[in-house]
Amino acid sequence: MVALTKHAANRILERQIPFEAVEGVRTISAILNEVPLRFAYKGMVIVAAKDGDTSRIISVWKKGEATC
Repeated sequence: MVALTKHAANRILERQIPFEAVEGVRTISAILNEVPLRFAYKGMVIVAAKDGDTSRIISVWKKGEATC
């Protein structure tokens, strides 16, 4: 289970972030720190980092898609 603030839930909906990305960050949250980490999870590439005690998703895209 993942608990999200209203703000976080709205951002996920606004930016069309797949819920699986949240699940992936939750899975690796123990090894996250303030340095962004790029990893693959269920066909997505996710960049995430810790901000204090909070895990933050910086970017998400599907594998094979071009990034800017």
